[in-house]
Amino acid sequence: MIIQNANTLTVCWEISEGKMRLAEAVLFEKPQDMIKELRIVIKRKGIEAVRTKRTTYHKGEWTIRQAAGDAVYRAEYRIVNSMNVSLKLAGTEGIYLAENGFSDINSFQTEDAHIRWEKQFSAYTCYGRGEKER
Repeated sequence: MIIQNANTLTVCWEISEGKMRLAEAVLFEKPQDMIKELRIVIKRKGIEAVRTKRTTYHKGEWTIRQAAGDAVYRAEYRIVNSMNVSLKLAGTEGIYLAENGFSDINSFQTEDAHIRWEKQFSAYTCYGRGEKER
């Protein structure tokens, strides 16, 4: 995890093939069938918040803008199988981001311009017959 400036964090990750084989052995599922998540845990004034980014890659980068100051951040890379059992494959120590004028731990913005809203909300969308046809 890197602090780029007073209000921007970047998290970089790379998970080895060996760790992916370990996850497969422990969770009894092939890594390509499991959900891979990067989690940012923020703790500020006794309040903790978690931001999650799902990924299909074993390496990458996530930039976070308008990160709250006077907070401790840490990152985790987790893999979750179909039975919702989670295994932490990597994590960082806590890193302190000094006071910077941003105080809301729930409002930071990611710099992912390629996020598609259909994927984000597909779990809540009903596909099929409408109310009149039921």
